[in-house]
Amino acid sequence: MRFSIIVLLSFLACSCAQKAKKPVNVIWLLVEDLSPDLGYNGNQLVKTPNIDALANAGVSYTNTFATGAVCTPSRTAFATGMYQTAIDAHQMRYPEHLKNELPAKVIPLNELMRRQGYQTANIKAKGYGTGKTDWSFKSDKSHFDFSKWEEIDANKPFFAVVNFKQTHRGFSQDKVNPVNPDDVKVPVYYPDVAPVRQDWSDYYETIQSLDKLVGKALADIKKRGLDKNTVICFFSDHGRPMTRAKMFNYDSGLKVPMIIKCPENHELNSVFKPKTEDGQLISLIDLTATTLQLAGGDVPEWMQGQSFIDPKVKQREAVFSASDIIGGSMLKTRSVRTSKFRYNRNFNHNISVNGAATAYRKANHPIYHALELVNEAGRLTKEQKQLLEPLPEEELYDVENDPYEVHNLAKDEKYKAIMHDMRSRLESWQKETTDYGMQSDSEELLKAFENYRNKSAAQYQKRSNALRKKVQKQLQQ
Repeated sequence: MRFSIIVLLSFLACSCAQKAKKPVNVIWLLVEDLSPDLGYNGNQLVKTPNIDALANAGVSYTNTFATGAVCTPSRTAFATGMYQTAIDAHQMRYPEHLKNELPAKVIPLNELMRRQGYQTANIKAKGYGTGKTDWSFKSDKSHFDFSKWEEIDANKPFFAVVNFKQTHRGFSQDKVNPVNPDDVKVPVYYPDVAPVRQDWSDYYETIQSLDKLVGKALADIKKRGLDKNTVICFFSDHGRPMTRAKMFNYDSGLKVPMIIKCPENHELNSVFKPKTEDGQLISLIDLTATTLQLAGGDVPEWMQGQSFIDPKVKQREAVFSASDIIGGSMLKTRSVRTSKFRYNRNFNHNISVNGAATAYRKANHPIYHALELVNEAGRLTKEQKQLLEPLPEEELYDVENDPYEVHNLAKDEKYKAIMHDMRSRLESWQKETTDYGMQSDSEELLKAFENYRNKSAAQYQKRSNALRKKVQKQLQQ
């Protein structure tokens, strides 16, 4: 395996080899709000034949994590290969005029690929391909060349992004293959009640709808001959759109599926071996660096992402993530995830998970209301009550033995050395990457978010009240 990677990198780097062999194309199939809740990962309730087939023909990376648990910060990071906190673009829902320009040395991936001689496309197609970017920065180099498949010249190298919005709320029903809510097993930190199971079954059915559109996109790619000499990368911008997932630095909000498939009989199959799994720790900014390397480019020194196929690069021992202001929520959390532990430092810890819900989430998340109503009835378990209690200043979870991350070990003397190690990792990362989230926000920015909160509260109040009544009715049945 290691010898094969060396051969591949020599092939990519050698100018004579590049003249003799056609550069590889890269397509990102980028979905929203999806955890590894897929058939090929063992979820027997979800039918995802197209995504499963992709995994069966490629490599499934089983420990891939976003740098932020909401779309804008995460997308900002993998658009540049930089932590969003390192380029001062780490909040969610900036007014356009308050977005910062990228640092002079930082160049978005689409421009880096263009400089490698690649066509770039952000696809808008019927039924899929939203053209979404949703970045927190300004740049005069952030445009794509094309937005339609037919505009791409199949005889020239290209980099294309296809965005799928389906698993973002609101959910859609799959009447052909409905998921029975009674068969759903919800995480232990949710009350196991009808509205919660229904919300999860709706999410699962939406994943099935997504799978159909992924199949349509793959068929369109093949029909146009764009699958030849093309690497397909399937991944999500962050985890599932649920309470204590999206917005929050747990596996449920940060761990994402990632599949990479190469064309048959291609040299790259010695690296991305079909029907295999790779469990190395990967940050999504590493996909940025790896994509550039696949195009024959050198990973710039300024880029914080690292290629995960380069044998000269040491595999990560930890991945890092951050949450700051998210619309109406004043969060400030940093997280370190190793193969065995997760450490969270909540710099703002006077707010609960449920209390941090934005007006939008109160209007769209049944679980928010279920938690409050079941608590009023005195029927929440200890694990479930934690979502209504203030966040602890520090959290430590043994993710191998506690996959739901509910048993906080931060104050357990047996884990004192682990706590010291994780704190040190976090402090070193913040210092080495320059964590702008630790600096004071401007009065103008804070005022803009205050206005956003007030506007959202008025906009979503009726929907939130209606959803609460609906959940209450379901609980009484």
